[in-house]
Amino acid sequence: MGARPGMHDPLAVLLADGVVDEIHGRLKSGKEADLWLVRHGGHTIAAKVYKPRQERSFRNDAGYREGRQVRDTRMQRAMDRGSRFGQAAAEEAWKTKEADALYALHAAGVRVPTPVMFYEGVLLMELVVDAHGHPAPRLVDAHVPRERAAALYEDLRGQMIRMLGCDLIHGDLSPYNILVGSNGPVLIDFPQVVGAAHNSQAESFFRRDVENVRRFLAGIDPSLHAAAGDAHEIWRAYVRRELTPAFVPSGKVPEQRPRPAQRPHGGGPPRPAERAAQRPHGGGSPRPAERAAQRPHGGGSPRPAERAAQRPHGGGSPRPAERAAQRPHGGGSPRPAERAGHRRGPPRSRPATPSPVVVRVVRPPLGSPGASAPAAVAPRTAPRQSAQPGQPGPGARPPDGAQPTPGAHRRRRRRGGERRS
Repeated sequence: MGARPGMHDPLAVLLADGVVDEIHGRLKSGKEADLWLVRHGGHTIAAKVYKPRQERSFRNDAGYREGRQVRDTRMQRAMDRGSRFGQAAAEEAWKTKEADALYALHAAGVRVPTPVMFYEGVLLMELVVDAHGHPAPRLVDAHVPRERAAALYEDLRGQMIRMLGCDLIHGDLSPYNILVGSNGPVLIDFPQVVGAAHNSQAESFFRRDVENVRRFLAGIDPSLHAAAGDAHEIWRAYVRRELTPAFVPSGKVPEQRPRPAQRPHGGGPPRPAERAAQRPHGGGSPRPAERAAQRPHGGGSPRPAERAAQRPHGGGSPRPAERAAQRPHGGGSPRPAERAGHRRGPPRSRPATPSPVVVRVVRPPLGSPGASAPAAVAPRTAPRQSAQPGQPGPGARPPDGAQPTPGAHRRRRRRGGERRS
């Protein structure tokens, strides 16, 4: 009697809908999904149930998702914005990507588990077994003899070449994602599959996959160290559109540029320290200090101080002070002050503009007898008239007992009214 999961388990939906007849149990648990053994159509197959994003240990998949697009433009915009609907759509697209890759690779002849169906987020596929009918072990757990390591590497390299011919790269291939089946090594786990033509990091992903397999098997058979240039050759053939399923790399290691330690024995431009060490014994452009040391004994352009010392005895463009000293005796463009001295005739004078005359009106004291006409207008430069002894000045208050001048009470009333207002 098989295990019956709860209704919250995705396998419960498949069991209720009659897609699977029985659930035997869980085979293994990975960082992205759990693998269950189920009964379908009278055969035991594998059911891959993906874990929620919060429970997956592999979350940094932004580099793998580059270039992935869906046909629904509305869904793609929601995925780009990162809304709740977009996150759910991206999760569903991530699950279906492995199913789509399995169907494409199986049709191209790549050794992968045969896909059965993708139903309600659960991937049903063939169960890979070994020669004894048991679930096939992973390459990292299998015992590989030394004489078989080279043939195993060539088989896996051919599978990766066929994948690249489909414009697909595994992206996370390692001895943990390869099963040693009865018919040969089988590639599994494709959620991080990368589009070779739409991802800017496709080359680095492909080289890492090839090198992961080669280095593991080179630990068993050291002769595989000579195949270090296979990934470079395969990718170059892919870029040049010369890659075929029967392509076999030549095994030549790509040429590398010489390192700084190899320069004394071969090519490559010398470093600044090496050029400095070569100067006292041979060619090379001298440093400023070396040029300064060479000037008293030979050529070289003199410094400003040297040019200044050479001017009294020979050529060289004179300084402004020297040009000023030379002007009375010869050429040279004169200064503005000198040009003013060379003008013919007296300097033109501008017509003088008369200054405005400011006048001031001086009023006589109010109430003066005989004051019938206003005072004359006198210029501002005229001295002010001072009151004679015995006469009150303008605005002076009359002494006690004196009769106020006419109009004084009206002025007080007006001033008082202004203060009250």
